[in-house]
Amino acid sequence: MKTQIISIREFMSSEYKIEKKKRKKDLSRIAKRVGISTVLPLAFSKPSLATTVDAVPVGATQYIGEKSLEILAHALDPLVELMVALAFPVCSVIIVGSCFFFMLGKSERAWSGIQNAGLGYVLIQILPLLLNVLKAVGDAI
Repeated sequence: MKTQIISIREFMSSEYKIEKKKRKKDLSRIAKRVGISTVLPLAFSKPSLATTVDAVPVGATQYIGEKSLEILAHALDPLVELMVALAFPVCSVIIVGSCFFFMLGKSERAWSGIQNAGLGYVLIQILPLLLNVLKAVGDAI
């Protein structure tokens, strides 16, 4: 039996089992594919042409500013809608948890939890209104 020395990489990838001719054949096939895939897009692409930059009209900066402000103003809309939708279930769980404090004899902590949950629920529900007021103030300035 012949002893053969191989690297760990060859052992782990099972390359030592593959014949060298087959490996060379695979490498040539891969080289052809890579060559074709790199040359083909270059061969069929349109040639680039030099162009000049058009001047931006003066009113365009104001339009771009308004559009970017509008995009930023509506970027948080999904998050606000999610908070409004989750406010009632979360508030209900907190109020039920506070009711358990009544049963344990900690009425101050129970009332505090109920008040905080109610205040948080109301503030989250009026959050879209507050954001619209802030946007109107920003537009007025």
